[in-house]
Amino acid sequence: MIFRMKIKSKDYHDYVIKNGKFIGAFEQMYQNVEDPWNVGDATQIPYDIALYILKKRDACSEGGNVLDIGCGLGTFTARLKKQMPKAKIIAVDVSPTAIKKARRRYGNLGIEFKVLDIQKEYTNIKNTFDLIVLSQIMWYVLPDFEKIVNYLGARCLTTNGYFLVSQAFYKPEEQKYGKKIVSTVEDMLNLIHMDVVEMIEVNRFTNHDAVILFRKRVN
Repeated sequence: MIFRMKIKSKDYHDYVIKNGKFIGAFEQMYQNVEDPWNVGDATQIPYDIALYILKKRDACSEGGNVLDIGCGLGTFTARLKKQMPKAKIIAVDVSPTAIKKARRRYGNLGIEFKVLDIQKEYTNIKNTFDLIVLSQIMWYVLPDFEKIVNYLGARCLTTNGYFLVSQAFYKPEEQKYGKKIVSTVEDMLNLIHMDVVEMIEVNRFTNHDAVILFRKRVN
């Protein structure tokens, strides 16, 4: 259940997951917190790894269609565009405020920023994409994560397209939300019915990130 109460805080945790409960007040978060994910210029290691893998695999670098889900303020989307200047990128987020700020910051790059609640509207996506990116949104759509990812992979990914997932995980003693669905990278992999092309993990034995590139499974 998403809390509808008015929140006044500069700590993004108060808007997303707090004390083991999902809050999901993303619109309030983007209204009240300047840089909620502390992405700055999006130079953190997981972003660098994602771009490295995409460049290594030549994923959409010569053009094609890209869907970036949960783009937030658009910092990573902008880096994608600069690495793939010929690509047509659609970047979506549930928060109208986030999209407004992303357009103001990066609209001159030719990225199409749109408001979309992926949890409610994923079956409305009719386009096909050469690359789909899900960066750090699993916990926020967790009950429907398996359905969303596999629908998009099966219905919205081109035959030779790629699906990139970048996700942070927590130490077992620190995770208070979603344990019955996902606790480890292996749990997440079991939910995604696509073939792993490449996976790089950072800080494997602490709070860590996994960056994984998939392709549609050939039956």
